[in-house]
Amino acid sequence: MKLCVTRITVIAASVAVAGLANRFAGLMVNVTSSEPTGLYLRVRGEPERDGMVALRLLMKHVVAVPGDVVTVTQQGTHVNGRLWPNSAIPEDTHGYQPFPFGTYTLRPGQYWLLGTSPDSWDSRYLGPIPIGLIATNVRPVWTARSGYAPATRP
Repeated sequence: MKLCVTRITVIAASVAVAGLANRFAGLMVNVTSSEPTGLYLRVRGEPERDGMVALRLLMKHVVAVPGDVVTVTQQGTHVNGRLWPNSAIPEDTHGYQPFPFGTYTLRPGQYWLLGTSPDSWDSRYLGPIPIGLIATNVRPVWTARSGYAPATRP
């Protein structure tokens, strides 16, 4: 019983600290599997290639920006001719249809976003994401795994 109370206390304290950090320091917490679990800092500015953004409740990597050429194949997403790591369409799409294979040039206000998980709900299924769905830019402060943190970006 004491271990359970301690665990609940730690979880409650963590949620409170995360809430305060979000309110006063511009920090966000990601607990989804599409990006590494951790703390992320909200940053101002336009989305940039190799940056990250928060989509209301989701965080994704910006792999292509307006003007970039994106080619979608079963093997993955190619940006300006370069295959993005871990971007292949998984064999089991859980019944969801991937975005149509083909080549697309992103128009102003469109971004191609990918998560680090093969099951990530991202541009592999949604296609170009309009700027209006992007809530804010984020930068990893601490994550549970390296993922695409700045030092390990492909």
